[in-house]
Amino acid sequence: MRLKVLFCVCLLPVFVWGQNRKPMAAWYVDGEKEKFENRSHTSLEAIEQGYSVIYATNGVDLILTELRINKTSGGIVDSDRRKTGVNSALLADAGSRVRVERCDVTSHAPQADGITASGEGTRITITQGTVSTNRLASVGISSIHGAEIVVDETHVNTFDHQSPSFYALDGGKLDVTAAMGENGGQGSPLFFSSGLMTAVKCRMSSAKWTVGSVEDGMLDLTKNQLKAGGVAGFLLYSTTDNSDVHSVLNLTRNSISVGEGPIFMVTNNNDANITVQGNSFSCKSSDLMQVKSDEWGVKGSNGGHATLTVNKQSLSGEVFVDSISSLNIVLNKGAKLNSKVNKVENRCAKVHVQMNAGSTWTVRGESHITSITFEQPLEKGLKQLKGKHTIYYDPSDPANAPLGGKEYKTGGGKLCPLK
Repeated sequence: MRLKVLFCVCLLPVFVWGQNRKPMAAWYVDGEKEKFENRSHTSLEAIEQGYSVIYATNGVDLILTELRINKTSGGIVDSDRRKTGVNSALLADAGSRVRVERCDVTSHAPQADGITASGEGTRITITQGTVSTNRLASVGISSIHGAEIVVDETHVNTFDHQSPSFYALDGGKLDVTAAMGENGGQGSPLFFSSGLMTAVKCRMSSAKWTVGSVEDGMLDLTKNQLKAGGVAGFLLYSTTDNSDVHSVLNLTRNSISVGEGPIFMVTNNNDANITVQGNSFSCKSSDLMQVKSDEWGVKGSNGGHATLTVNKQSLSGEVFVDSISSLNIVLNKGAKLNSKVNKVENRCAKVHVQMNAGSTWTVRGESHITSITFEQPLEKGLKQLKGKHTIYYDPSDPANAPLGGKEYKTGGGKLCPLK
């Protein structure tokens, strides 16, 4: 599977933004001059290159009600733009607080996001409006550097490549409820988290990319209806060698449809943690999960390392772990895994399965793992393994000491040591 690097932009016929330039805007709202502003029922527009329509800064309190905020041109090329929010239709920073109520925010320029909040203490609340971007590398709603955005009952649509609907970077926080919309471009996940992001009761679809991409951040999804059309349902990866950084994905009671690839893919990652409970998954592919190297990172050390924790959840499909990757599968009470795991023997891959009481693994094909442990006594634990196929384990792994290097009958097949 070939993965395209997100957010790279080449050969754009647009203005190259210089470094250290301050954000500019058609309406510049400075909290050092005016602490409170309120504007409603009008249209605001910016056509200049590098300009926002509205820029709120220096702790201003701003209320925007039923406005049309329209960035009609003025694309830029700026490698640091996602770290500054420059050229967003609406930009708030430096502890400003903005309420956006029933507004229509539209960007028609490349590298021009819809709404961006930047910096600790900055907060934007968006209610019952629409946010749309139509050109390349233009995020719908972006929270960066510890800022916070709360979104409620808002339509968010992006239509070109490298344009996520929601984006969190460097501790940025996004709390999304009842959002609707779609995106249509390659490299355009619905949710991109390199910060802290939650979404509840949303109905959204990504035509050509993932539901969620997590890069050393956290994504928590609950009671959503979501669709993904390309690459994978969820992609977890890292861009750092820091062992203290983790990608975290929590899925609870969602309905998720995946059109291509595995439901979960982990690559170039030190430690990804995925927890699922009570979800409904559908996938045209037979792949449940792939943990492997791909295009990112240094070849030979860019494998994936993950823990999949399953609570009161049924999961089906094939699991693949390559020779430089590892996976811990934790099956808790109510978990049902219907899968073959590493159908081709791969002695270098590290795959550990933990069978807790009340869980089952129905083995759908010959499987190769490093170790398997049971919470219950061995005789009862073996009955948790269903299906007529054989599971091979590594007798030299210390976790398998209770198995004594022996062959056992399971609830239909066999558990055998690798010779």
